[in-house]
Amino acid sequence: MKAVTYSTYAGPETHELREIPIPEPGEGQVRIRVTAAGLNPWDWHIYRGDPWLARFSFGLRSPGTRVVGADAAGEVDAVGPGVEGFAVGDRVFGFLGFGGCADFAVAESSKIARTPGGATDAEAAAVPIAAITALGGLEDGGGCEGKRVLVIGASGGVGHMAVQIARVLGASRVVAVCSGANAAMVSLLGADRVIDYTREDVRECGEVFDVVYDTVGTTSVPRLRRILARDGVYLAAGGLGGGPVLGPAWAIFRAKLSGPFARRRVAVVGTEPSTENLGRVAAWIEAGRVRPVIAATYPLERTAEAFARLEAQHVAGKLVVQVA
Repeated sequence: MKAVTYSTYAGPETHELREIPIPEPGEGQVRIRVTAAGLNPWDWHIYRGDPWLARFSFGLRSPGTRVVGADAAGEVDAVGPGVEGFAVGDRVFGFLGFGGCADFAVAESSKIARTPGGATDAEAAAVPIAAITALGGLEDGGGCEGKRVLVIGASGGVGHMAVQIARVLGASRVVAVCSGANAAMVSLLGADRVIDYTREDVRECGEVFDVVYDTVGTTSVPRLRRILARDGVYLAAGGLGGGPVLGPAWAIFRAKLSGPFARRRVAVVGTEPSTENLGRVAAWIEAGRVRPVIAATYPLERTAEAFARLEAQHVAGKLVVQVA
């Protein structure tokens, strides 16, 4: 089968499209004939080994030979021992960890769900990490029912899902922060107000929020104190920059350390996809309450180009690789 692989910590220019053996599903796994793979910052932080701390999990000197792509959608092609609830021919989507940018991939059956009716495989592949990161964070932070929610980085993969899921979870008001170029898109997704960070300082917005969901981490918790209610929560979902040692984790550590000084609660976002929570999101997509925005699709042979664009960190919505 064809697959996009890497064997050293480096940029996408080192990825190779080559023939490798078709994987076999093990205990509790299914094999998917992949149609589409969704790309995420998670992918490029892992294949670059950036931050360095990631290498303790994936190999200090070398990651071995891996296939890129953590999220995927397609059709179940084979079922391993002990799998219940899925059969050959089912359309599914979910989190693989690795392997999505290939003709076939193996997934844990506990981390996939049936593709929502009416959704394309490209749309389904764009969902797992982004939607579950948004859902898990908002619920772990105490939910959104009747609350005023601010989403910083609202046009990105996780951010555009957070705007919609906050609304589904009952937020009374959702305010989004992104560039003016993406304001129309975010408004259509359900934001009551969009703040263009290139023209307006969010701290001067004149509002107070019960929940601040931050995907970029460029403004510290103490500096956001005036717009975060005393009993509110700051949800640290990642960050830009941070250097080679901690990378995006730096913004999260900084938030946790500064929370007590700002006298505000800080929660770290970190939920893993499961059949249950993917199924919840799938139901919302099928009902038209949530929709993934796809900025562009790329053929398998242009995966490196897609990752280079993703690493520039200015994608509105998600990038998807069309495998088949």
